[in-house]
Amino acid sequence: MSKLAAARAAHQTATNRFGTTQLAWLVISMVGMLPLAAMAALALIVLVVVILLSGSQMTSYSPDPESTLGPGAGGSVLTELAGGDGRGGFQESGVPEKDLVAPIRAAARECDLLTPVILAAQIEYASDFDADKEGQEGRKGLSQLTPEVFERYGEDDDDSGEASALDPEDSIHAHARYFCHLAEETQRMLDEETVVGDHLTLTLMAWDQGLEAVKAQGGMPVILMDSYPLRVRGLFARYTIGGTDTSTATPSPELPPSVSVGSGKRVVPDGDGAPLTGSTFDTLFPGRDSFYTYAGLTDAMAKFPAFAATGDEATRRRELAAFLANVDHETGGLAHVDEIDRAAWGTYCDGGQPYGCPAGRTAYHGRGPIQLSWNSNYKAAGDALGLDLLGNPDLVATDPSVAWQTALWFWMTQRGAGTTTPHAAITGGEGFGGTIRSINGALECGGGNAGQVGKRVDAYRRITAALDVDPGDEGTLRC
Repeated sequence: MSKLAAARAAHQTATNRFGTTQLAWLVISMVGMLPLAAMAALALIVLVVVILLSGSQMTSYSPDPESTLGPGAGGSVLTELAGGDGRGGFQESGVPEKDLVAPIRAAARECDLLTPVILAAQIEYASDFDADKEGQEGRKGLSQLTPEVFERYGEDDDDSGEASALDPEDSIHAHARYFCHLAEETQRMLDEETVVGDHLTLTLMAWDQGLEAVKAQGGMPVILMDSYPLRVRGLFARYTIGGTDTSTATPSPELPPSVSVGSGKRVVPDGDGAPLTGSTFDTLFPGRDSFYTYAGLTDAMAKFPAFAATGDEATRRRELAAFLANVDHETGGLAHVDEIDRAAWGTYCDGGQPYGCPAGRTAYHGRGPIQLSWNSNYKAAGDALGLDLLGNPDLVATDPSVAWQTALWFWMTQRGAGTTTPHAAITGGEGFGGTIRSINGALECGGGNAGQVGKRVDAYRRITAALDVDPGDEGTLRC
């Protein structure tokens, strides 16, 4: 027993010595690492403080909708890493059903923040483009809106006779209206400085959690990598021209080239790579009356799908420029909504028409971008647009979309004093001079008023330059 006890004592002594030695080295190592640990902790604290203090500046995207994705764009590094701002050119082949492309484009014009890229990414996240999907809480359709939300924002956008969340077009447009409502509310919070974060992130947060939750959290001062906004942003590349898809979701089947829009692609101001963005519009018309809104123009354009969508890209850009140049001339740079010569207001009532002038003899003066005038034109435009403009001509001066619609109605359907519509003139080879002939005929053309023609041409040259297209054959610019 004594030998066994001695052995145990020896073993215990050795073990104690070994543990003491290890402990000593451990203490020495920890002391040696203290400066590195302190530096790392300090760096982490500084990073968190910077993010919290900078708030929306750290996560905001460039206010210029023409900026592109990539390190050289105006958006912040964090936004780029999060998937960008969704304002690149729309990669239509990313949408699995070609019939959904047009509704997505049209609905995305509901407000400036929304783009086709953002809308498509949200739809994929919600339903993977399954129009028949039925989810929890009674959610249905492409956008998986709750019944309460769809009841408020859903309309019969496909003219089927009823509004249904299972109708793709109805679902897409209801989605856009709800998104833009949230965008308006989150912008108000930003203006009141009750939240921090970039506008798109806050709107996507509100979509996922509700406006009250966004307000209660004070916005999103720090990007959370597993959040809904970042998951949706991770899908942007799939719907962005030139984007690199880094999402982990199953890729949507791409459409063959034969179903792309090709030469029918619209030159439309929806912020998706087209030449006329909201910022360009503001630059072209710096003195415009606030009544003439960019949103009103884009809404009106959606109702005339052939406008700026006929011929090759140069022709489409020239048509957009020609329309805006004539509008610029008619309104003094969009500065006037009503005809400024009030003495002439009573001269536009054709009493020989069977419908007369129910709004009064002085009610049919020039209004809007194209200065719509005469009771007969108000009647014809109203009939075409489904509005009672004969009985309520002031709609043209109080509703921005209606005002732009009347201008496009004339442009697309009326020959005026010419032999073709302005649309046909610019797309059929007559050039800008042909549009002037349709609008004012002999009053300006053929030597009627060369000075006014010259002013229209100057406006046309300025706008074609802004839209990055040549004005066309010099011999077609005047009438």
